[in-house]
Amino acid sequence: MEKIPKEQLEAVPGLFSLAGKVAVVTGGSRGLGRGIALALAAAGAHVAPLSRTQANVETVAEEIRSLGRRTLPLAIDITDEEQVQAMARQMLEEFGRIDILVNSAGIVSLKPTIEFPMEEWRKIIRVNVEGTLLCCREAGKIMLQQESGKIINMSSVRGLQGRANDPAYPASKGAINLLTKSLAIEWAQKGITVNALAPTFIRTDLNAFMLDDPPTRDWVLSRIPMGRVGQIWDLFGAAVFLASPASDFITGQTLYVDGGWTAA
Repeated sequence: MEKIPKEQLEAVPGLFSLAGKVAVVTGGSRGLGRGIALALAAAGAHVAPLSRTQANVETVAEEIRSLGRRTLPLAIDITDEEQVQAMARQMLEEFGRIDILVNSAGIVSLKPTIEFPMEEWRKIIRVNVEGTLLCCREAGKIMLQQESGKIINMSSVRGLQGRANDPAYPASKGAINLLTKSLAIEWAQKGITVNALAPTFIRTDLNAFMLDDPPTRDWVLSRIPMGRVGQIWDLFGAAVFLASPASDFITGQTLYVDGGWTAA
């Protein structure tokens, strides 16, 4: 029978603690990004929420402070290489490290493919893929020096399943799934794990108009075996898990938080 060291069992209650860790969350001013930023703070992390608008991240920063954590709200364009590099420098100046990166920023546009403007395609790829890569690269430089770090990329069930009138978003999320695997392999022996969260429809202010439309709501519910739309807090446990020591031997994986959507 395998011997389990006593100290490993004693460590179990703290496996999900993020006490003293430093996190960066892109798209952190609203929706899933804001929710995850607050969840990480509630688990003990100091959190820097990023968004394009300073006023929006300041509001989230106040919520983080109310949880007793330090914060650094930053307004940046994640598709701008110099701005992302400046963000990494500011994190080092303020906290001295980056332990957790959550790439939650993303955009979508729905149009028939034959009417889809190439500029919209490029914008979605720039934000959803290039922005994620830039943040991974700059945070990764710091994590490689630390020989530790947790990266969580935001994917979607759309990264596994296509959808009519939506050529760009599923393509971008499919790219995120493989970027996650590639970085996980590259940094696996450097103390860095790279995983992705892939939710289904999660109710936010941005999509409430769709989910309040009876035909759309009925179609969504018909696809989810659990029979309900996700809420922002349904992602909290998965995000904290992937950011915590509990997931230290898990890398290159996409965790579907979808009420059974992809199982059906």
